[in-house]
Amino acid sequence: MNAKTLKHAVTSFFTAIKTKNIVPIEHIVDDAKVLDKKVALITGGSGEIGYAIAKSFIESGCHVIITGTNAEKLKSCVEKLGDSSKGIFVSQKIAKYFVENKTKGHILNISSSTGGEPGWSAYRISKQAIENLTLGLAQKLSPYGIFVNGIAPGSTATNLLNYKDGDSIATRDNVIGRMVMPDKIATYAKMLVSDLGNMVVGETIYISGGRGKFDIR
Repeated sequence: MNAKTLKHAVTSFFTAIKTKNIVPIEHIVDDAKVLDKKVALITGGSGEIGYAIAKSFIESGCHVIITGTNAEKLKSCVEKLGDSSKGIFVSQKIAKYFVENKTKGHILNISSSTGGEPGWSAYRISKQAIENLTLGLAQKLSPYGIFVNGIAPGSTATNLLNYKDGDSIATRDNVIGRMVMPDKIATYAKMLVSDLGNMVVGETIYISGGRGKFDIR
């Protein structure tokens, strides 16, 4: 470090102290604590992707609330996840609650890689709407310390695609030639709702092997 750079760093430090404009930089190296003392509400938590996300969050120190439309499936998931989860059936307007209670946090919307494809079906149009909503909420809520992003999985190895444990994950749905696993989606979700994701705002991350980005069908 040369003298000019050192002088600039020292000056910036004391200026920050005087103005109280100090933002902590957190380097989290322990994956088991990346969501420590945080609380997550996961809608659709009884589905295979939602369940994988809930399980991953709990393993990283998070207290989890899951919602679902099937009471039996929801009860089963809660029992598997253990005491760190609680099942509820009605979701509140989370963003409004955050703002009114001056609570900082993250909102992660789940879309689909079909949101990047031409909107010739109601399903695709609905996923495009989720991505636009994600961007709009991010713009409005980021000044309050609320970070909004989305993930858009491609073909995923779940029972929706008739996948069972031990089946091949090979697929022709993307150029990579394989389905994504629910736990991989959960890993991206965990990163985006942790403090590691605070500089990612308004993005929808495609976990799709290129489908919906350059692989348009």
